[in-house]
Amino acid sequence: MNSKILFTIILVTLFSFLFLIKNFTERHYLYIDNQKISLIIADSSETRIRGLSGMRKLAKDTAMLFVFDKPDKYGIWMKDMKFPIDIIWLDENQKIIYIEENISPKTYPKVFMSDQQSLYVLETNIDFVKNYNLKVGNILNISKK
Repeated sequence: MNSKILFTIILVTLFSFLFLIKNFTERHYLYIDNQKISLIIADSSETRIRGLSGMRKLAKDTAMLFVFDKPDKYGIWMKDMKFPIDIIWLDENQKIIYIEENISPKTYPKVFMSDQQSLYVLETNIDFVKNYNLKVGNILNISKK
């Protein structure tokens, strides 16, 4: 095997392993109606770019929380996605400011974006918004407990 290819495979494996360690040792949760939803945190450029791309599915009672450095207008697209999702934009107080539901991977390259600045974006399984009756203005409870 070519040494460049082997090096690339080792490097990708190492970064994937480090990503998993970070996200499974620092647990964050979203609490809604006495339900505890595990959060996968995307808080670096690399993890935010990757997002849920390439994953076959998102486990039940799990969501991905994108954490940005400062409030701004952040766009989300469905590049390399394999399943539909709901997307929820939150301000710095964890208040819902915008919601997009049942977004299909077929919408790529369309970019979904709130017209207001957000600090967090939550990607969930489809029907999450409907199942928890979430609305713009609701405040979510995100914590490390």
